Amino acid sequence: MEGVKFDDFHSYADFGLILNYVSISPPEPKTHYAEIAGADGSIDLTEALTGDVKYKNRTLEFSFTYKGNHSNQLSEYTKIGKYIHGRNMKIIIDSDSNYYYQGRVEISKCEHQPGICIFDISCNVEPYKYDFGDDWLWDPFDFEEGFINELRNLNVNGTLDVLVIGHRKRYIPWITCSAAMSVTYNGITYSLKAGKNKIFDIAISEGEQRFLFMGYGVVSIENKGGEL
Repeated sequence: MEGVKFDDFHSYADFGLILNYVSISPPEPKTHYAEIAGADGSIDLTEALTGDVKYKNRTLEFSFTYKGNHSNQLSEYTKIGKYIHGRNMKIIIDSDSNYYYQGRVEISKCEHQPGICIFDISCNVEPYKYDFGDDWLWDPFDFEEGFINELRNLNVNGTLDVLVIGHRKRYIPWITCSAAMSVTYNGITYSLKAGKNKIFDIAISEGEQRFLFMGYGVVSIENKGGEL
């Protein structure tokens, strides 16, 4: 049965909730306009500071039906509230399961009716939905555990050319190396130390980006792709 996953809890498999509808609001852009005295119109400064549009949080709303006798309804309400109400969670919608949202979950209404109970759940989430390349852990002394993402545990034996496909969300990635090496990005070469590196001049934006690594060791590039 189609539903929604809140961290490790599935709305139908774990709670017996039947999904009625999903409402996903678009994130509101954080715009900034400057009025110029004596001139027509205004100057749009929305992208002036960061070179990209920033967004406010968005809202996800779900309505579910639980069928059962009255005592089961109350018990289920307590169970669901215990596990998800007020918590910051990873939210995965079955019909869009390649991505997840991250944010605060609340039971906004629980309406008891004869034989059924209606649960309305509201989530205040970050503006982007993320692909699962963001969900990675790295131990600086353990390269035995392979990563499923193609940007992890890449062997650099002299040189390595890596293609990264950027998403709508612009971000500065962590680059993790088993040994010191260098990377060339947009024609500029940067030194990387062994361990985790964040270079603020390297920002992955939408489209194809190329990284040329030089040295010897293993490298992983954080993939924090996000779409609206």
